[in-house]
Amino acid sequence: MEAPRLQIKEEILLAKQSRQEGNEGRARVCARRAAGAAVKEYLVKKGISQKQENAIQSLLIFSQSENLPVQVQEAVDWLVQRVNQDHNLPSEVDLIHEAGVVIQYVEENR
Repeated sequence: MEAPRLQIKEEILLAKQSRQEGNEGRARVCARRAAGAAVKEYLVKKGISQKQENAIQSLLIFSQSENLPVQVQEAVDWLVQRVNQDHNLPSEVDLIHEAGVVIQYVEENR
């Protein structure tokens, strides 16, 4: 398994474990890192970006892609959204799910 794919899998597993342990903040960070790693690999393979970007930077670059499906664009928008002063996102947002949407899209569109 390639290093980025292994990182993605590990981050998703850690996100799920963190959520089960009640650490939603860590779950969000891991979900963002997983999606960011997938997007970074996609952008590098497409010649759009270099490897220096962090997860959020990669997601922001990816969000500017033309013709992204609405569901993928919305997932990216949630992944880059900052938490509020109480360190929360709206309760209906599941960043692990949103990361999965992005990861699935980039895997299907390599």
